[in-house]
Amino acid sequence: MITLEDFVDDDPWTPSAGEFEEIRIENQIAGVEMHRLRSMADGRGNLTVLMSDRFGETQRTPHVYMVTAAARSVRAWVYHKRQTDRLAFVRGQIRVVLYDLRPESPTYGVLNVIEAGADNKLQLTIPPFVVHGVQNPTDEDTVFVNMPTRAYDPAHPDKSRLPKDHPDIPYRFE
Repeated sequence: MITLEDFVDDDPWTPSAGEFEEIRIENQIAGVEMHRLRSMADGRGNLTVLMSDRFGETQRTPHVYMVTAAARSVRAWVYHKRQTDRLAFVRGQIRVVLYDLRPESPTYGVLNVIEAGADNKLQLTIPPFVVHGVQNPTDEDTVFVNMPTRAYDPAHPDKSRLPKDHPDIPYRFE
């Protein structure tokens, strides 16, 4: 008969170099953070840590959800007043566009375009009031995970929207 004593404990291991290292891009919008995500693989597949106290994370994670982005789809434009989005991209390909409309921000009017997914695994932190949209530019569905700092409240949604082709945002999804 099998017992718990029949199991073998995992050996200690050392995380890979550069785990959750910060990434910066030219003219990065103030308050936006990007961190490299690393996968650990073996013969069964791989594992990617999306968020961990080991990374010094100080904000709680009350709500986690996965989004499927249909082939050639666009989800834009949106911003939040009370929550910070923390998006993790590890599969497929996603284009994330950020636009800073915060009048008091040192990067007011700056637009960032970030390519993320299997070839550029990252966690992207988007603070309140930064306008954003995502596009799946491929012919395959893909997924990403959001770990926002506030739970979604259907009775009081924290989401403000504009159409994806709004003429006053200097970016066109094609």
